[in-house]
Amino acid sequence: MTDRSNTDRAPSRSSIAPANGRHSLRVTVPIYGLACGGGGALTVERALAKQPGVLRAYVNPATEMAYVEYDPDVCTTADIAAAVGRAGFRAGVPIRR
Repeated sequence: MTDRSNTDRAPSRSSIAPANGRHSLRVTVPIYGLACGGGGALTVERALAKQPGVLRAYVNPATEMAYVEYDPDVCTTADIAAAVGRAGFRAGVPIRR
């Protein structure tokens, strides 16, 4: 029988340690008013990328969802929603992944 300690397990999808040793969190954020064209998605991605603490952001215009990985020591989900608002769109309630 093989010993499967915690060190053998893959990290959970909702908490991943980035290169700097801190933990990051991932959320899915509904984006209201985003059309299927890519222009709005790119605008939201750029706004999220400028937000301190956001490590990665991808916006799917077809599903109107943003997938964001962030450092909770630097920013909050409210900061993420505010960044979406600054881009001219309304963010829904973030869902932790």
